[in-house]
Amino acid sequence: MPLQAPPRVRTAVHIDSTVLDRYVGEYELVPAFHIVVTREGAGLFIQATAQPRFPIFAESESEFFLKVVDAQITFSQDGLILHQNGQNLPGRKIR
Repeated sequence: MPLQAPPRVRTAVHIDSTVLDRYVGEYELVPAFHIVVTREGAGLFIQATAQPRFPIFAESESEFFLKVVDAQITFSQDGLILHQNGQNLPGRKIR
């Protein structure tokens, strides 16, 4: 079994609050799996269906990462993409 490379070291950057506000909402990846994005102060949090809420950290204006697991989120005009375990799962904003 090949060794998996360690997660890349990521650095959080400050993002303007008006940009963060655009990402707040609910995103549907599949009918039974949603990600809710909320804002608290200067940070964003995500909560996936039946999972705890975790902070996400900006790497750029549209790229965010989690520190609790090796996962990243890319926000776009009408949705997001969850990058985790070698998969890229798109979700559309429904709320």
